[in-house]
Amino acid sequence: LVKVDYVNIGAYDQPQCLSDINLADGSIGISRVRLESGIDTSTNATNPCFQIVGGNQAASMYRGKKHALEIVRPATSSPMDRKAWIDFNMDGLFTNDELVMNEQNAYNLSKIDSILVSNTQILGSTRMRVGVTYTGTQLNPSVTFLGVFRDYVVNFPMDTVKPTMNLIGNSTLFTEINKPYVDPGVTANDNIEGNISAKFETYGMVDNTKVGPNLLKYLVRDLYGNISDTLYRTVFVILNQTGPSLVLDPPNAMYVEVYNKFTEPGFTARDNQGNLINNQVVVTTNMDTAVLGTYSRVYNVTDAFGLNARAERAITVGDSTRPVITAKGNPFVHQVETALDLTSVVDVTDNYWPRSFIDLQTQGTVDVTKVGSYFVQYVARDNSGNVSNQNIVRIDVRDTKSPTLVLNGFNPTLHEVKTAFVDPWVTVSDNYWPAGTVVVTRKGTLNVNVLGTYNLWYIATDPSGNKDSILRVVNVVDRTKPVIDLLGVNTVNLPRWKEYVDAPISLIDNYNSDAEMRGNLVTINSLPLNNDKKPFGDAPGLYSVRFKVKDLSGNESETAIRTINVLMEEVGVGLGAVMNIDGFMSVYPNPSNGKVNLRLVSPQSETVSVMVYDMLGKLVHQSQIQGSNLQANEIDLSVQPKGFYLLRVNAGSKVFARKIQIN
Repeated sequence: LVKVDYVNIGAYDQPQCLSDINLADGSIGISRVRLESGIDTSTNATNPCFQIVGGNQAASMYRGKKHALEIVRPATSSPMDRKAWIDFNMDGLFTNDELVMNEQNAYNLSKIDSILVSNTQILGSTRMRVGVTYTGTQLNPSVTFLGVFRDYVVNFPMDTVKPTMNLIGNSTLFTEINKPYVDPGVTANDNIEGNISAKFETYGMVDNTKVGPNLLKYLVRDLYGNISDTLYRTVFVILNQTGPSLVLDPPNAMYVEVYNKFTEPGFTARDNQGNLINNQVVVTTNMDTAVLGTYSRVYNVTDAFGLNARAERAITVGDSTRPVITAKGNPFVHQVETALDLTSVVDVTDNYWPRSFIDLQTQGTVDVTKVGSYFVQYVARDNSGNVSNQNIVRIDVRDTKSPTLVLNGFNPTLHEVKTAFVDPWVTVSDNYWPAGTVVVTRKGTLNVNVLGTYNLWYIATDPSGNKDSILRVVNVVDRTKPVIDLLGVNTVNLPRWKEYVDAPISLIDNYNSDAEMRGNLVTINSLPLNNDKKPFGDAPGLYSVRFKVKDLSGNESETAIRTINVLMEEVGVGLGAVMNIDGFMSVYPNPSNGKVNLRLVSPQSETVSVMVYDMLGKLVHQSQIQGSNLQANEIDLSVQPKGFYLLRVNAGSKVFARKIQIN
């Protein structure tokens, strides 16, 4: 036994990725590669840039055979180019003549191409390289601008299976002396190439000048040089024989109704020995039972010695079927005071002739200006002279026309969410009845408090019962800008060198909540950053925090600006100006379990307002303390989640703040 394998000692380059594929939207990459006869693997579509896919993932490709290659990407949102090369000459390079797939500017998820291996492909082991990139950027075997590469092992192994072959016809044949001999040949199949019957070789010849046997030998070779088993045929050259006889069963001239099936009456064929050889009769005809005309049906029989007999039958394809008249309604209803084509009242059909070849005659009249019932007689004659049965149709002249509806205003209609909807209604008219007698109703619901598309149907009914309807599409949309509320903290005093902690804000919109828009909030702080990458008061002066937000409908707010005044000395931090709370109020315990005591240090001349905000700027508590109350006042935040909150206290023009923590 012999075991054959291949060792690839060539060196292939490692291709480069010029850009980080993470800059793309995730649709550029190679998620799966399938090469018929061995490779079907799914890999990370975008990472790494280059990967040699090994393991049991190797394909075996054979000379003269087509192999399907499929390359699948992870998604289809961006246009992508994909290419594949096979190093057929095994020189360690991928060249243009080795490009087996080249797809440009494609959005499809997968691409399948067929690779035909050359009949002279050298044997051994090589590589296939698959590369992709964003459409319009660089992609060659060594470089991708925005994509990835995958390499796979491809083998071109030796085929040691010999082809198979079968004789066409018998292994013993007879031919007549001095007449040409035409050999029927063989059928040949190969495990790789499939049908290779055209490649068989014949050894020997038939001498048709002498009576006696002649031996022929047959073999076939595949693209790998494998030779089939040899087949043999003996051809006997024999003397001349009397030809066969062929007699048709009557009649020799036949009639067939158009589109009907022809039924063969039969025939009798015998060889020179009187043996029945009906199964050897070949029948040919130009007959078309779908077309009127005269045709012939020819019968031929050839015996074993090549002698022939012939017979012919004449066939007429004709039409003897009457056309058919069918009323489109009985009674047929016609709109009063409108023109009437009497031929439009009925349908005329024929088994063969189109309508333009059928003559339709009418007898009777209809007064379309007067309501009433009328009777009209119809008779049809087709182009073959066949006449239909007489058909009498009742025609009723009535008012059947529906009223007309026209939408007032625009369609589709854009309506601002959470505002009252005033229906512009419709304008109605009728061919007969006054507009005031036509009843219009509306179906469908409209919720102005919920974004969406709503259908409103208007249905008009005239006194005759004729109806028509029209649809208005109402799109409830949000076109109102959201608003950013700085909660009164427009200016903040910040001592120099101190870290800046921003005060809460509130996001207000006519439709979306603060929480829904919070992810769209854009904050730009002009303060420099300290070593911890946090904004701080590096130098005295005026700075700002700019806020902008979009609601879920894409409406963008105006920019809200909070001014930061970095002071030379460490004065009270201002939330325009926020003062140190310690000399004004005791706050304890802090941290706490959610229940916090507030005690004024000294009496105040005005009522003290207490507000607590979470870190998203949402107000979670609000209360008041009388300025003369020096007792401990408890605020209960135990229902709030654990975390940090901002306590803000207002006493007249004074503002105090303290960060509190709930454990």
